[in-house]
Amino acid sequence: MQFNWLDYVLIGGIATVAAVQFLRSTRDLSRVLYEAVFMVAAVVATSILLRPLMNMTRLPAPLLFGGVGGILLVLGIFIAALINQVAPFDLGMFNYLFGLLLAVVCGYTLGHLALRTADMAISPRNPEFAAAVHHSLTARDLLYFRTFIETRAVLRFARWKNL
Repeated sequence: MQFNWLDYVLIGGIATVAAVQFLRSTRDLSRVLYEAVFMVAAVVATSILLRPLMNMTRLPAPLLFGGVGGILLVLGIFIAALINQVAPFDLGMFNYLFGLLLAVVCGYTLGHLALRTADMAISPRNPEFAAAVHHSLTARDLLYFRTFIETRAVLRFARWKNL
């Protein structure tokens, strides 16, 4: 498969978020860690709450997913700032390594939230966008967490082989 326009947009967005978070983590790793945890929790909670909220409110799924996800993200970032004031920490020269990992997690999380919202909103009405999502390697990775699943499979194999 070849990259299409959506791959470039998604990679650019993920790279931008990751670069900003990486630069922030070099100065304050604890806050970036707390933010990453709350970002992942916000997206997971939004995914879990989507069906019950749709049944309860009868609002469209893209509006609920993007809106609730955005609200939970802002709330999570606020809580992360409060926790960081109480329990800051620093890992010295390892800030760069862990900061890079956390930056990629933040980029993937925000990319998943944005892409899933856009996919729910645009794909039913625009077959070109639906085809771009279907044929995009990056979009499928973001929507179905293929990198995480493959990494887990490699680690499971390494554990099985006692490596």
